[in-house]
Formats: sequence, C-alpha cells, structure tokens
Amino acid sequence: MESAEDSSWNPRYKRNVIVYLVVYGILGGVTGINNNELLSYLQIISPSIVAGITMCSSIVAFLTAASIMTVHWLGYRKLMLIAPPVTILSIVIMTASKSVVVVVGAYIVSQLFIGLYDILYPIMFASYVPKDKQTKLFTAVLIDNLACQSVVTLFAGNFVVWLFGKLAHLKYSLASYWSGYQSQMSANMLSHYTQAYRVVLWLAAAMMAIAFFISFLMKDQKSDYQSTASQESKQGLTLRTLKGLMTKPVLVFLTFIAIVHLGAMLVTPFIPIYLNNYLHIPRGMTANINTIQTAAMFIGYFGAPWLEKKFGTVVSIGLTTIVCAPLMITLGFGSALGTGSTLVVTVMIVYFLRSGIANAAMPIQNTLQMSIVDKDL
Repeated sequence: MESAEDSSWNPRYKRNVIVYLVVYGILGGVTGINNNELLSYLQIISPSIVAGITMCSSIVAFLTAASIMTVHWLGYRKLMLIAPPVTILSIVIMTASKSVVVVVGAYIVSQLFIGLYDILYPIMFASYVPKDKQTKLFTAVLIDNLACQSVVTLFAGNFVVWLFGKLAHLKYSLASYWSGYQSQMSANMLSHYTQAYRVVLWLAAAMMAIAFFISFLMKDQKSDYQSTASQESKQGLTLRTLKGLMTKPVLVFLTFIAIVHLGAMLVTPFIPIYLNNYLHIPRGMTANINTIQTAAMFIGYFGAPWLEKKFGTVVSIGLTTIVCAPLMITLGFGSALGTGSTLVVTVMIVYFLRSGIANAAMPIQNTLQMSIVDKDL
C-alpha cells in the first residue's frame, strides 16, 4: 500500500481529505437536528419510541460495528454515495408514517447511516494523512463538524419556535413559552408544533442531498482501503486475523469504549427532552443551551494537541473521562439548581464544562484507535 508519508501527502489524498471535511461539516448540521429536533419530534408522536431509544441505540451500535467491515470491501466513495439517499428516505418515512414499528425501523436506519461518517474518517485519515499531521487533522475534522452543528442547532431550535408561532398565529414570545409546556397544548396547537419539527427534519434531508452530490468529488482507489498483501492473498476475515486483533491494547481500549458508550447511551439522547419537558426550559432556550455545549466541544478539541503533549495519550483520555463524571451527576439534580434564569444559567455552565471536558481528548482517542489496529482489520 502507498502510504501518505511515502507520497509526501499525495495531491489526491489531500483532495479527498478536503472533500470529506466539506461533507462532514454538512453532516454536523444534520447531527445538530438529529440530536435535538428529531428526538423531540419522536417524543411528540410517540413517547414509547423515546422510552426505548437506548435499545435502538444499542442496535445501531451493533450494526455500526458490523458496517466497519464494509469499508474494506466497498471503499470510502461508495459508502459516501450510499449513505445520503438511505438517510433521506428514512427521514421521509419518519415524518410520514404513523406506524410506531415503521418509524422505529426508519430511525435505526437513519442513525446507522448518519453514524457511518463518524467511523469513516478515522480509517480514511489513517491512510490519507501523514502521521505527524494526524492529531491536528483529527482535531480539524471534529471542529469542522461541530462548528456547523453549533450553527444549525442554534438556528433549528429557534426556527421551530418561530414556525410554530406562524402556524399557530402566536407571537414568538408566547410560542416560546408554550414550547416548554407541550403536554398542556391543545390538539390544534400541538399539531402546528409537530409540523414545525417536520419542516426542520426535511431541511436535514436537504442537507444530506447536498452531501450526496459533493461526495462525487471523492476519488479513491482500492489501495487506499486495502493493503497490498490483502489484495494478493484475497483472504477474507478469518479466525487467524481475528486472533491477531485480540491484543491487550485492543481489548483494554474496547472495554473502555464499551463502558463509556454505555453511559452515553443511557443519558445523552434524553438531555434535550429533559431540559424541555421536565425542567420546562423553552425550546428556543434549549437550543441556545445545546449550541453552547456544542461550542464547548469545539473549544475542547482545540486543547487536544496540548493535552497529548502535556499528559500523553492514555492519561489524557482517562483523565477527561473521570473529571466529567461529577458534572453529569450535578446536571441530574436539575430541579435543585434553581428556577427561571438561575436554572438556565446553572444548567448552561454545568453542561458547558461537562461537554468541553468529555470531548477534549476525542481527537487523541481517534489517533490511538487507528494506531493499534491494522488497516485490514
């Protein structure tokens, strides 16, 4: 295989990295809607779906792990051309169907293909980016994604309130107030509120369409995602290769990731609903809080190179994970943090610190996981 170092950053490699940065930026906007408006929409149409969201996330995690193997077979470009149409179709189904089973199925499929982009770039950058630039590029791609996510999160939440007000013939301030008390809305008002969410989800589908067309600019070759040895031997995934994968560093890393992701699945999906429906923070203000916590992730990523240099790879990852734990516990006592503006400011500060600290070592983690696994595995 031709490495990024051997080519002194081959122009084709660099072009593909730039294309992916643009596409992943757009996906940041989709993620902003996916993490906030989509879950709130599902809570309205069927609370039972959100109650089972952890199970859905577990299924998605399993399917995502299995989908990693397709990178070795299909390559980057084909996957980037498959994901957007499937995601668009899933969004359309979720906004059109009244069947809980169908909506759940469409949700799982959409999460799988949106999440595909998150697992694709570490593998791609390990091939395309020189090792001395990888941590910086991993930081850049995450900042790119989060910058777009922050903008869209801020826009989408406030747009829902604005459109809801227009449809229900309410002033923005009144629409904002009612957005924090959807359980008390009349049937007609709730219908308008739901429609506002549908429009935002259609905007996410439009962004996926843009990502689809940009992906045609990607130019990969088989040698980018398969080593020369694997091409010559033409061997698939065997028991021998799996045994070679089960090294101590890999097993420790997998255990760590499994525990962290389990905690994330139990908490993260419910935070927008928790803020909006249980702490009764208006939808627009919830969007502002989510934007600020996304900005915290953005700031945290900037600190990744410093963390790695100061504490090393492993200590940086472990330290940031431990420090954010008490902040999550504090956030859980929302009703005891005050009322009105005091509650909003307190939640905003705690959420900001938790998000920034929890994600500060993410670029380092991405570099680590690709350094301990062979490309063909």
